Amino acid sequence: MGTTVRGDIIHRGEGLEIAYEWHDQDVMKISIGASSGAFAGSALPYLPTSGLAEFATNLNGFPANSSDVREMEFGGIGKESAGGYVRLRFSCRDRAAHSIVEIQVDSKNEFRPESPWNRSSQTAHFFAAIEPSAVDDFVKELRRLNEEKTGKAWLRFNRG
Repeated sequence: MGTTVRGDIIHRGEGLEIAYEWHDQDVMKISIGASSGAFAGSALPYLPTSGLAEFATNLNGFPANSSDVREMEFGGIGKESAGGYVRLRFSCRDRAAHSIVEIQVDSKNEFRPESPWNRSSQTAHFFAAIEPSAVDDFVKELRRLNEEKTGKAWLRFNRG
């Protein structure tokens, strides 16, 4: 059963979804939505056109060992930025390399008049367990998304 995080992002349960919105020669706009079941957030950050390819390369092979940490940031915070901010930190919670992702989402909801322009209108910060095989699948989907410039990449969270 799915959970709606944003009107146009439908999640297939608990997970992280990155969807292509548009691009020009300098920047790409994506939508990022994540839900842990208890918490959810979404943003529409801008990134360099090479951003998805860099993210896939950075995340490829995670985790290499129990001390492996991979981080990626999308967008920015403050009135000079547009679309919001997302920070993803992939790490291991123990020596057995059980993997987790820390997600910080700060929306920049410019279409809501009650939202201050100089700060996020909504934020979410949570952790989720992930499986290395799910990360491998996500990396493949990110590469496809980068090449085709259409569709979505999905990282499912592990409930265990």
